[in-house]
This record gives sequence, structure tokens and C-alpha cells, in this order.
Amino acid sequence: MQDSNYSWPIEPKYKVAEHDKYGIRQNHYVLFKQRAHSGFDITADIGTEVHPIMSGTVLLAEFDGTTTEGFDAFNDGYGNKVEILNDDGRRVVYGHLREFFVKPGDKVKKEDVIGITGSSGGSRVPHLHLEIRKENTEETGLDYTINPLDVLPKINLEELNKEFILEPYASLWRKMVSNNPWDFTKNDVTYSESKEYIR
Repeated sequence: MQDSNYSWPIEPKYKVAEHDKYGIRQNHYVLFKQRAHSGFDITADIGTEVHPIMSGTVLLAEFDGTTTEGFDAFNDGYGNKVEILNDDGRRVVYGHLREFFVKPGDKVKKEDVIGITGSSGGSRVPHLHLEIRKENTEETGLDYTINPLDVLPKINLEELNKEFILEPYASLWRKMVSNNPWDFTKNDVTYSESKEYIR
């Protein structure tokens, strides 16, 4: 059910890939195996301004290199992230930022800019990872989160048809929005160890 108090953190404009959606990913582009995804990813140009989906208080603004599968901080985790406790009691994570502009304790409103999009941490295509937890918890995973599309203002994702063209990311992105969206391998991410592109 949509929540009229929420707004989109950035306006989606690029085609939505299966990999972007909340739920189970058949082939994760860092781990290259099936893995749950507890947020919704909005592909965006690097440097796109990110706004809170609701007013709240900043809990964390830091680089998150959480390792879950033996990967180092460069390859896993939320990268540069901001976590905000919404005024409605839900904790929201904004991940894979290039930079953040807030600090813990800051009060923010929907019109504020909390950071800009990038491709830091476990990201391979520039995007915003938006994760909405059911309550104020540090726990992630499908049991503790809700699908952002269930509460954000309704938009028709099928109508988004803009192509993402920034290389080297775009070649992987095109595979992800193709008729075979899970048909990619490590060989399709030749830049995965480059801090020029993963930041």
C-alpha cells in the first residue's frame, strides 16, 4: 500500500532490470550466484542528488564494507551509505553513494540533499540502493525489510525506456535489461577491481 508521506529519493529514468528488484536475484553481479536483495536499485547517473524519502534523523553516514562472503570492503557492502530513522519509525538505507553530505544526528526533510549517487562498495552499475526496514533495526534481509515499491508513490516502471550509456558500466547494464537478464559472468565486469570505477 502506497504511503502518501513518502517520495522517491531520485526520479527513476532508466529501464529497470530484474537485478534491481526486491527479492531473490538469480545471479548476483558481485557474487555470481543466487542471493536475496532487500532493497530496490535505481540506476542513476553518477552525481545525481539523493533526497530522503521522508523526514527523519540521520543514524549513520559512513563507508560500509561489511563482508559476508569472504569479499573485501572494496567488493562488498553498501559502500558509502546513509541510514536515516524516518519519523514513522522505519530505518532506511541509502547505499552505494559517491559522497554523503550529512552526519549522525542531523534532522533531514524530503527536500534536503543527503548525498550523490555513485558505484561504491558492492556495486557494478551506478545506482542508489534503497532499503526500507520494517522498524529501527540493524538487521537486513527479506524478513526485516519491505519492498520499497509497496510504499513509494506509484509509477509505471514499464514505461521507463531510457538507456544507460556510461561505459564501462553500460555493457553490463545492457545484459541486465536484455531478454536474458541473468546471463552475465565475471568476464562481463572487467572493471570490478578498479577504484576508478567502483567508488
